[in-house]
This record gives sequence, C-alpha cells and structure tokens, in this order.
Amino acid sequence: MSEQNSDYVLGAKEVQQTILVLNLSIAQIDLSITEGDNSVNTLIDSFTFMSHHIEQIQQAGNSLAEISGDGENVAQHKSLLLSEAGELSVKMQQAIIAFQFYDKLSQRLEHVSHGLTGLAEIVSHEMRVKNEEEWEAFKTSVRKGTTMREEEELFELIFDQHVPTEEAIEIMKDRMRQRMHDQDEVEEEVEFF
Repeated sequence: MSEQNSDYVLGAKEVQQTILVLNLSIAQIDLSITEGDNSVNTLIDSFTFMSHHIEQIQQAGNSLAEISGDGENVAQHKSLLLSEAGELSVKMQQAIIAFQFYDKLSQRLEHVSHGLTGLAEIVSHEMRVKNEEEWEAFKTSVRKGTTMREEEELFELIFDQHVPTEEAIEIMKDRMRQRMHDQDEVEEEVEFF
C-alpha cells in the first residue's frame, strides 16, 4: 500500500469543482426537504381532517343508539360503526408515527446541509482551509448541530473514535435496530384497559 503524501494540496480548479459539488448537494438536500415538507403538511392536514370526522362518527353512533332506543339491530349497527371508527383511528395513529420519522429525517438532512455549507465556506477560502482553528470551530459547530441521539453517537464514532464510515454506519444500524426491538418489547408489556 502506498503512503499518502501529507503535502498533497488541491489546486484552484479542484477546489472550485469540490465547492460546486458541495453546493449542488446542499441545493438538492434543501429542495428535497422543501418538497417533502409540502407533501407531509398536506398529509397532516388530511389526517387531522379525518381524525375530526372519526370523532364525529363515534359521537353520532352513540347519539343514534340513544335516540333509537335499545333495539338489538341498533346496538349491532352502533357496535359496527364504533368498531370501524376505532380501526380507522388506530391506522391514523400509525400514520402519525410515520410522520414523526419523516420529521427526524428532515432534521437530519437540514443538519447535513448545514455541515456541507460550512465545509464549502472553509474550502473556498485558501486562508481558512489551512487554519486549524477554523476546522476546530467548524467541527464544534457540526457537533452542536447534532440534536438527536443517533447523530451524536455517529459523530463520536467518526470524529472522536476514528471508526471508518462504513463500520460506523453498521454500528449505528445495529444500535437503532436494538432500540426499536427494545421499544417493541416495552410496548408489548403495556396493558391497555
């Protein structure tokens, strides 16, 4: 394996191309977040609307039973109506949880965009790119931007422990799978009345 030359320096053209690729990546991330936010906001509005109407259906089912008396046929229809509304409500809750995962994804992409922007700014200035204090300030800024547990752990693996990227990704996937498994076990232990 050949030794890396510690004096390796990118030329102005290579730096310019690197900055263009970084700026393209930033723009793609930002546009993806915007498109995703618009779609998710529409879905959230739809689910809020449906949730409100499910509550009204449940109330109407109860009112119908009270108005119509206690006939067996009315009781069956009421039961069916409430059962269907309950199942819709459960599915909507699952969809809301999925939206929360999207929110985490959106936050992560915003943090990546912020990091790429900072990197492009440093790399685009010859004096800044060679300044160790600039790099440390940038690294501190990226670390402060880690608002989620997984981001902080990934930062520690890569920056503090110098774990190769592919290995750090696998470690984090394993941790996240284990946490989801642990959460599922806790939810199964909870009794509903």
